[in-house]
Amino acid sequence: MIKFLSQFLQREQKYSKVGKELFLLAIPIIGSYLLHTAYNLTDMIWVGTMGSNAVAAVGSAGFFLHLGWAMASIITVGANIKIAHAVGAKDSKLAGRFATSGLWGIALIAAIFSAIFWVFPEQFIGFFQMKSPEVNQMAISYLVISTFGVVISYINLLFISIFNAHSKTKISFKASLIGALVNITLDPLLIIVFSLGVEGAAYATIIARSCSLVFFFFAYKKSEAINFRGFLPNIQKLKNVFAVGTPAAIQRVSFSVIYIFLARIIAEWGPNAIAVQKIGVQIESITFMIVGGFMQAVTIMVGQSYGAKNITEVPRIYRAGLRMSLTVGFITTILFLVIPQTLFSIFVPEAESIQMGKEYLMILAVSQLFMCLEMISAGVFNGLGKTKIPATVSVIFTSLRLPGAYILGFYTFLSLNGVWWSITGSSILKGVMLFFLLRSYFKNNTFGKF
Repeated sequence: MIKFLSQFLQREQKYSKVGKELFLLAIPIIGSYLLHTAYNLTDMIWVGTMGSNAVAAVGSAGFFLHLGWAMASIITVGANIKIAHAVGAKDSKLAGRFATSGLWGIALIAAIFSAIFWVFPEQFIGFFQMKSPEVNQMAISYLVISTFGVVISYINLLFISIFNAHSKTKISFKASLIGALVNITLDPLLIIVFSLGVEGAAYATIIARSCSLVFFFFAYKKSEAINFRGFLPNIQKLKNVFAVGTPAAIQRVSFSVIYIFLARIIAEWGPNAIAVQKIGVQIESITFMIVGGFMQAVTIMVGQSYGAKNITEVPRIYRAGLRMSLTVGFITTILFLVIPQTLFSIFVPEAESIQMGKEYLMILAVSQLFMCLEMISAGVFNGLGKTKIPATVSVIFTSLRLPGAYILGFYTFLSLNGVWWSITGSSILKGVMLFFLLRSYFKNNTFGKF
């Protein structure tokens, strides 16, 4: 009995230590994510003062910008995981070679998407077939101006991946803080005072992210741990980055593409419905960003443990991350059920949009805990370099949202709410599936107790 109690206490101390380390690593990441959300929420608040048409314009252009960021994750996710493995193995030269290869890769992707957005903005925005010429023109202007910030945004994302892989998450947070403060300051000035409208929102974002990049550069120059090895990319290392990052990128790209088609379905209910979906995603992203911080911390710690060949630590990291994320999911579930109307009224004044938004959040509340389960399980798989598993699950079940939205939206009494239920249902399925896949993976690979 005494021996059992002693073993129990030792195990709990290890869990406590892992949990504390995970929490301290995750907090700056969460802060960075929330500041990124602050970028978007600030834009929505000030753009929202011009009405739902302006919100719909920014939201429509934003779908394609997010598609570009999703493609960039080929490099950012791959570099983050491979550098974390190298850090765990205490091989700084290897980490530096992956960093250099990642920089070349991200520059190539940024150049491609900048050219595409610049040359074909009308074709992209025309996809939505929005009936308002004013909304179309605002969306085109926002997309064209945002094109100038693509390279800056992508390199920022790479620096975040590199610093986070080295557990330097506080640096990423400080860079995000600087960008958010600049953006929050410039938005009202450019949008309202100088009457630039949605174009002002785009300019503010570019300037803010430029400031973040300048901070990253000086932080890199001062850091002894972060390094870039060589001038030219190592082809083999770049292939390794692509191999690990591509499944995650396919997942994110498919997610963005699916949401573009989903937005096309939603557009049948008018600009208000598009605005509701855009704002609703921003509100829900608060949960997503907090849990995403824990997910990223799990990925980093699992990656470093894997690189150090200390795989018995992985189940403890998973359990610590899951406990924290489910706590967050429970709180946001209650908020979405109790005060959805209050949350939505912050962003738009129209009663119709607020009512739509209330229904959106109450339906999405059902899936919050399952989303947490999905993300933390995916974080473990990603840290192990097994990015194909969560990517496959995500692509399959997220794709079901399109036929689900079409059938429930147009052929049932649910109407627009049927679209929201298709999103919630797929999130539940993803969470359950990844949980059992991870449980099976642990059992078959002797990682210790699940």
